[in-house]
Amino acid sequence: MRKSVYNHTLASLLLFFTIVTFGQKEYEAKASSSVLTLEGKSLSGYKTSFDFGWEEVRKGWWKYARDFGTPLNMKTYYKVTIPSQTTDGNVNLEIFTQTTELKKGSEFFLGLQNKKYQEQALVMLLDFKKKFYIQYMVDLLNSTLAKADKLSNQYIEAETESEKKEFLEKLNELESSMEQIKERIREIEKS
Repeated sequence: MRKSVYNHTLASLLLFFTIVTFGQKEYEAKASSSVLTLEGKSLSGYKTSFDFGWEEVRKGWWKYARDFGTPLNMKTYYKVTIPSQTTDGNVNLEIFTQTTELKKGSEFFLGLQNKKYQEQALVMLLDFKKKFYIQYMVDLLNSTLAKADKLSNQYIEAETESEKKEFLEKLNELESSMEQIKERIREIEKS
């Protein structure tokens, strides 16, 4: 009986944290034009907000930028160099990003010296934001699946019908949470 109470409490807490965490993150495909001065250079670009901490966003950008360039951590900002052979140009393209902490989340700036690529900068910023939020939702979905797997095993090991009923109810709640997460991923994909 003691194990059942522990398992019930654990399952309730896991479900609560999943729902609370899921409910706090809100994706918006919005960006506004902005200017920032870095390395003595005035950079035109765009900024957007994230409801994640600045360190999480910086790490997310570093992973994203590695797919197409070489991100260099300059302590207060990142500089990403895209080799000229991938841009069909004569010179390497440099992208500058800076993440700043806000009271609730962070703000992310992406800018270039060359105004010729402003439109692509906006597309890149919004693409990064979309992929960042989708990755968060996928991680949350995987975490919820792992919780469901544990509850399934506990259901199999349950000794009484009342314990089985409790575990089944929790599994149904997790299944509902997973459907909400999947729906949110679909919404972000469409935006």
